[in-house]
Amino acid sequence: MKLTEKVHLVGGSGYGLSPQGDCNIYLVNGGDELALIDTGGGFGVKDILGNVKADGFDPKKITKVLITHCHFDHIGGNYDLKNELGCNIISHDSDKTPIETLDELSLYTMAQERGLEFKATKVDATVKEGDKVQVGDVSLNVVHNPGHTPGCISFLLDEDDGKRGLLCGDIAGPSGNLGYINGPGFNLDDWKMSIKKLVDLSPDRLYPGHNTFILNNAKEHLELYDQKMNAAWTTIITSVG
Repeated sequence: MKLTEKVHLVGGSGYGLSPQGDCNIYLVNGGDELALIDTGGGFGVKDILGNVKADGFDPKKITKVLITHCHFDHIGGNYDLKNELGCNIISHDSDKTPIETLDELSLYTMAQERGLEFKATKVDATVKEGDKVQVGDVSLNVVHNPGHTPGCISFLLDEDDGKRGLLCGDIAGPSGNLGYINGPGFNLDDWKMSIKKLVDLSPDRLYPGHNTFILNNAKEHLELYDQKMNAAWTTIITSVG
């Protein structure tokens, strides 16, 4: 599903693009080189690659898989995609161990409770705040935004029409919707600081790991998120499924 010239949505159970257990999976189009943002819960690799082809791309041009954080619904396809494409798995160093060992921070026991099974694979490279990841003619700026997990990262890019896009994983979402909190690795103070950092970046577009993407005025959604996280009262609405 083409969202912009540089960003396509190629997986996600919320859009019926891949099986249950998959987060939103994005393709970054760098021309001669492609990258995936996250890999879903493990059962969707065939569909993800099919969607890449349906959007007119050669999956063999996918050289990098960029992991926003270590939770199972974002890393489950790592092994199969690496085996199929020979691509490099890239994450923040703080989430490297859970990705490679499927320890408590990966929430893998939750995955198994939902009927998901997958193999771990090694992380080929790590990135940190301020690094740049080059994908063909696209430069992705790494933003470290812990709170959801210690190694949560986002990727900021300048798009062809002058807009700034932010591929943000689960650290933020549309309309200030709060994500999974109080799990292993959660840190409220870090999360609050991370949201303020993202507000200061003033992105126009937001490509979150769950729920809908925002193609304009994304900063307003982040400002609402900031307000909710610092409100004097808290209303928590949860859903399972």
